[in-house]
Amino acid sequence: MKRPPAPAATRLGLGLLAALGGAALSGCLTGWRSPVTAIALHAGLMRWSVDALPATQPELRAAWFRVRPGEAALYRRAGTYAYMRLLRRLGWERLRRESVGFTGRAALTRLERAGREAETNHLLIGSLGLLVAALAAHRRAWTVTLWHLLLTVILHAYPIMLQRTLRARLTRLPGR
Repeated sequence: MKRPPAPAATRLGLGLLAALGGAALSGCLTGWRSPVTAIALHAGLMRWSVDALPATQPELRAAWFRVRPGEAALYRRAGTYAYMRLLRRLGWERLRRESVGFTGRAALTRLERAGREAETNHLLIGSLGLLVAALAAHRRAWTVTLWHLLLTVILHAYPIMLQRTLRARLTRLPGR
């Protein structure tokens, strides 16, 4: 992993403070048990992670990224394609395609890297969501626990499964 230059590190630090501050402000305005606060935390951290990963340029070559046999089929049975159709209806897929700059077969390596970055982001933020849910459960704040578990599944677990399903398809392409 590469250490980002000082200006980028400062920008990332400020971005993280802004994400956490936005969630804290939401907690003060709407209540700490509000779904708006949970959404603000997850969305703010996801926005921050979109900048953080490219700035640090990790290898993203760990064994974790290898899709095991039968894994993609399991995710399809869990409804990842239905989730993908929902994202398309919402316009998310078009937005992501434009931001990644996918231009066909020639950009498959770039698409695979973008998928690994997205998967890493979702894994990290989803893990934080589970940690918040566990801490909330320990304090018996059941609505906070429920919101963070629900958001972790919807905003992080399903995107991870979708990325892994796509990567399985990419690795089956001829010439790859």
